[in-house]
Amino acid sequence: MKNQTLTNLALYRWRYVLGYGALIILFALAVTAASLYAPGGLSQHEIDMVAVTNQIRIGNLSTLAITNLPFHLLQYISFILFGVTILTVKLPAILLSIAVAISLFFLLRRWFRPNVSVLAMLIMVATGQLIFLSQSFTPGILYILYTSLILLFSSLIVQKAKHQQIWKISLAITIGLSMFTPYFWYINIGLFLVALIHPHPRHFLLQRKYRPSWIPAALVGLILLAIAVYLGFTNLAFGKAAFGIESLNLNLLTNAHTLIHTYFWIEPVVQNGQIVPIMDFAALALIIFGFMRTLRERSTARSYMIWIWLLLALPLLLVQPELITIITVPLFILLAIGIETLLREWYGLFPKNPYARGVGLVLIIGLVSVMTLSGIDRYTHGYKYTPEVASNFNTDLSLLNNIKLTERGESSAIILVDSAEAPLYEAFADDSLGKSMYLTIETNSTEFPNTKTGASAVIISNSARKQLTKQPNNQNWRLDTIITNDRSENSDRLYIYKPREK
Repeated sequence: MKNQTLTNLALYRWRYVLGYGALIILFALAVTAASLYAPGGLSQHEIDMVAVTNQIRIGNLSTLAITNLPFHLLQYISFILFGVTILTVKLPAILLSIAVAISLFFLLRRWFRPNVSVLAMLIMVATGQLIFLSQSFTPGILYILYTSLILLFSSLIVQKAKHQQIWKISLAITIGLSMFTPYFWYINIGLFLVALIHPHPRHFLLQRKYRPSWIPAALVGLILLAIAVYLGFTNLAFGKAAFGIESLNLNLLTNAHTLIHTYFWIEPVVQNGQIVPIMDFAALALIIFGFMRTLRERSTARSYMIWIWLLLALPLLLVQPELITIITVPLFILLAIGIETLLREWYGLFPKNPYARGVGLVLIIGLVSVMTLSGIDRYTHGYKYTPEVASNFNTDLSLLNNIKLTERGESSAIILVDSAEAPLYEAFADDSLGKSMYLTIETNSTEFPNTKTGASAVIISNSARKQLTKQPNNQNWRLDTIITNDRSENSDRLYIYKPREK
């Protein structure tokens, strides 16, 4: 009986940790399933990112002068360890999304009560935007990760949590790595302004007795910054990309229209391969509640951070609307403030009536549950069955992995592909695991290879086949197999030709 009581107490004590842990595990499983099911393929942006990863050569420092370097290094390692598949292409984003969920969990626990944190987390992990970014090998997830980590480590430092040196060095590492991501220097300036303007964080930065404790973190940050600056000076293209000098879009009206579609449009539309608006109206309403609350509580560091962040982000978004993830974390925090405000207002109406307070909590939980389920359903069905979305994602890599050209499974082949899709096949051909198929890549070819190449087969992608000026069947090759996907249009993806028997 005594042991049972202790067990119950332990479970009760750790109920929120266990709940959050279960939530994070479910989120990881959902994102992994999403990467294979909805949309189930690779966007052209992801393929272009693979092309950058293909350039990395360990030992050649010049190949490391690329934006989002830590992200590409993770993918490079993923390819070495597990081969080249759709899942391993997306694996860095999946891993970082789990880190995002964990960092958001601890950040919300620092800033809000447990009930608010749980409800906010449920909405956050079910938003179409976060799930989409979590399975997409694009820089969007980096902006959310770096932001949440910087805010978390800063909170741990300001709130005098244990192991201060660890948090300070972690903060320095995060800021240093973020300098490889375009425009993040801009965000770092904004956060530094918050730290200087608000008296509470300024106290920990400038007070004399705290200055020596910052020396190890400052050294780590300066080393990473020095690496980024060195690569920027030795490779001007990298420096310009990191600062975002050449990617600004000054068509302000079009950009404003894009932003309106992203957040406030009623009818869902497809924008850059993503379904927008990225949040439903219930989430927007909670964000507005939270925003109004920050107007009333202007003196808090939390309000300072949100206001300065949004004021700095707005002009950037007007010239670069693709960077919508730059304000994702502030919006999530406003959403949590909105939930907190609803609970506070309801509890204020019934300060002494436990039944009325319970009814209010049940209603809010019901609202959050509907938002969560609708968000997951909207994502799953939208990205799987919307033709304009599905057509933007390439599943050919999974088809290629299943090809066996001989009974023994050992063969050499020439593959003709379009230049836009070539990075996938180049990564596959360089796979260090030693595939049973050895590929020679040819791009934008108008002529079919002759039989003197010694290849046991020629594989032609759908787009490359349209570029051929002569039909292969008129030469010394015969059509052996047509590999298809499960879509109703453009389902013929790969054509396999073998030499004619003489």
